[in-house]
Amino acid sequence: MAAIDKLYLNGSYEDYKAFKDWCDKQPVQYDKYNKPCKISSYVYKHNKDDWQPGRVVFMGPYYIDAYLIRNCPFKAIQDELMLNYGYWSQERIKDYYENVKNWDVSTKGECPYWAKLDDFITLEDGAMTIKGLGKSSYEMIKDGEMYTSPKRPDYTYGKHFRCTKHPKYKYNTPYGCKRWFIHVDVPNEYVSYHDNHNSWDFADEFVISDWSSNTAFCKSIKALKRLMLKWKLPIGTIVHASDRYIDDDYEFVITK
Repeated sequence: MAAIDKLYLNGSYEDYKAFKDWCDKQPVQYDKYNKPCKISSYVYKHNKDDWQPGRVVFMGPYYIDAYLIRNCPFKAIQDELMLNYGYWSQERIKDYYENVKNWDVSTKGECPYWAKLDDFITLEDGAMTIKGLGKSSYEMIKDGEMYTSPKRPDYTYGKHFRCTKHPKYKYNTPYGCKRWFIHVDVPNEYVSYHDNHNSWDFADEFVISDWSSNTAFCKSIKALKRLMLKWKLPIGTIVHASDRYIDDDYEFVITK
C-alpha cells in the first residue's frame, strides 16, 4: 500500500470533525484484489480534548488520495493534497517569487531556491508561472490521467524463466532448514511484496495489506520456481534468491 505523505489540518476540531464525518459517508472502495475498505479507515482518530491545530488527520495510499483530490470539498484538505502532489497554485508561485526576489545574497549567501527571477513569467491574464513547470500529479489526477483504477491495465507478463546464476557449491544448512530471501527487480519500476496475497504489486496499484516489503521468503528454490510464474512478473524481471551464506545465490530472468 504505497502512500505519499500524511495530511495535516491547521483548523479547528470542528473542521476535523466535518472532514471525518464526510469520510464516514463515502462509498466503500475496492482494491486490486476486490478487497473492500472505507475511506474513514485512513482517518486519524482525535477527540476534542486532545485536538491541536497542525495534527495529522489522514494518511492513505495514492488511489485513496486520488479519490480525495477528485471529491473532497474542504479547501484545507485540498491545499494539503496540492502540496503533496506537486501543484503550484498562484498563491504558492507568488509567495515563492517574493522569497526569490527578496533574497539578499550579501547577507544570506547564495540563494537556495531552484528558480531564479528570470524564470518567473507573467501571462496576459496576470497569472504567473515558472519556466519549465510541467503538469503536476494533482492536475493529472483531476483530469483522470492517474489512479483511475486500483490496478494496472493489462500488461505483458512472462510465462517462462531461465536461471542465470546459481551457487558454485552446495551449502549444508543446520537441521536441514533454509529460508531464501527473495528480491524482485522490475525494469524501470518499483514493486512491493504483499504477504496476504502472496503477490508482487506495482507502487501505483491499490492493495490493502497489513504488511508489505521489498523482500519475500521461500522455503526452497523448488517452491520459488512454482511461484515465479504465479506472480505474473513483466518480461525482463530479475528474481534474486539469497541465503545466509556468502555466494549462496540464485538469479532468474522472466522471459516470454
